[in-house]
Amino acid sequence: MHCPVCGQDHICYAQDLVSRRHEIFSPCSDCSRTIRDKTGPPEDSPPPPCHCGRAFIDDVYARLYFLLVDAGLFSGDEALSAVGIPLIDPGVFLRSPPFLPTRSLILISSVFDDDAAHRAYHEVPQISAILKEGKDPPGVGDCADTASHVCSEHRLLCGCDVRADLFPTSHGPVVAYKKQGASHIEFPHGVDPKIRSVETAIRRVHPSLFVDACSGVGTLGITSGVLGVHHIVLNDPWYAAAYFSGFNLLVNKKSLGLDECEFAMDFPHLSREKLLDGPLPVAEGFGAEKKVEVFQGRMELLSPFIHDHDVLTVFDPFDKKKFRQNHSFFQGWENDVGGEVFIP
Repeated sequence: MHCPVCGQDHICYAQDLVSRRHEIFSPCSDCSRTIRDKTGPPEDSPPPPCHCGRAFIDDVYARLYFLLVDAGLFSGDEALSAVGIPLIDPGVFLRSPPFLPTRSLILISSVFDDDAAHRAYHEVPQISAILKEGKDPPGVGDCADTASHVCSEHRLLCGCDVRADLFPTSHGPVVAYKKQGASHIEFPHGVDPKIRSVETAIRRVHPSLFVDACSGVGTLGITSGVLGVHHIVLNDPWYAAAYFSGFNLLVNKKSLGLDECEFAMDFPHLSREKLLDGPLPVAEGFGAEKKVEVFQGRMELLSPFIHDHDVLTVFDPFDKKKFRQNHSFFQGWENDVGGEVFIP
């Protein structure tokens, strides 16, 4: 599949990625591993990648470290961990550090400049993108009052920052692609408490409609579809989250039981600012017994688009503590929409 951001063919359907998940970061018989101390500088130069193309993640970090020293951005006294935050692509739960194949690591860093990032991309084949870490988390915020929301992203220095995470469910993994520079970090673990919470609620309520009202890239809404809910509505005010909620319908098309997916607008044309009205249709998915709708807009304006009975609504805001204090919003939602509402 072609990436909606860079246009390259590095996107996989869910079933293809899931079938390979155990082998992607596994070493071949000739791969070598040396665990390095992350609290100090590397003591020696890393070996070249194995003939299979994989390199142990600590060796990739050491190579990046020496590149930063050569570029004058490190003195050589910094800790190895100061290179940045690593995100493997795809994100899967691992019990040991990964051996990285080509273009499988996105780095979020405050150290790299444009020149060093482009050097790293061309000299370290495991790098798929480097992002300049921003002051604020990506997005527009999560509380119902959007007047104070500030839109922010990490700046892409090189490569393409679209990557996948595989989240486990009782019906198999859900694959969630995202533009990482415009998305919060959510990394898969062996058991995901949010997904467990959604599964428990669905089995108790048996809703005819599941609403993921601040959906991010759609993980919880797609989980509801995999568990058999027939009608799903996903919504997020942030352009990258709303678009990839729709894109992930296409990625998980088979497990969702969708025959077709249609987009109302493509990625570059979604509004990147907070919305004063809406919601705006982004995408729809259809199947014999399935309908999924995706919107971009403020969640408090979503209720007129919801007409089903037996509604189950999930709110998964970034700042859950602040969101729980918004009693008037919850009361308004329950009055306008009805059904059960929960925060996972």
